[in-house]
Amino acid sequence: MSMDEKYVESIWGLLKSAIQEIQKKNNSGLSFEELYRNAYTMVLHKHGERLYTGLKEVVTHHLETKVREDVLRSLNNNFLQILNQAWNDHQTSMVMIRDILMYMDRVYVQQNDVDNVYNLGLIAFRDQVVRYGCIRDHLRETLLGLVARERRGRL
Repeated sequence: MSMDEKYVESIWGLLKSAIQEIQKKNNSGLSFEELYRNAYTMVLHKHGERLYTGLKEVVTHHLETKVREDVLRSLNNNFLQILNQAWNDHQTSMVMIRDILMYMDRVYVQQNDVDNVYNLGLIAFRDQVVRYGCIRDHLRETLLGLVARERRGRL
């Protein structure tokens, strides 16, 4: 591993850690200016793909291991409230992550015709949480049940 690659990996490690803290709502100690500068440096030195791929992996992992598990635990209790809270929290964290990775959005995303940071997060939530087998089925049944109750005038 060349010095350049080691440096890139150290910057990525810092950004990855920050993204994970944002996802855990522990972002009070983070310097958004420093994080933006590090992301800028990675993209400027042609490591945008590493940053983009890493972001996708971190977001997907969080959704699979934390968010999906929380929603699965709620299937029989407060399902819609938990799913809605997870969605709102995810949107909030993706806005903060987008702010850090703004330069990547403007340069790497545009040049490579890939989803921007925010949309990447929304698509990942849809694919990893909403479309996940029993969550998808339970959501459909719950919403159809609410529609049926509404039509019968019981809501």
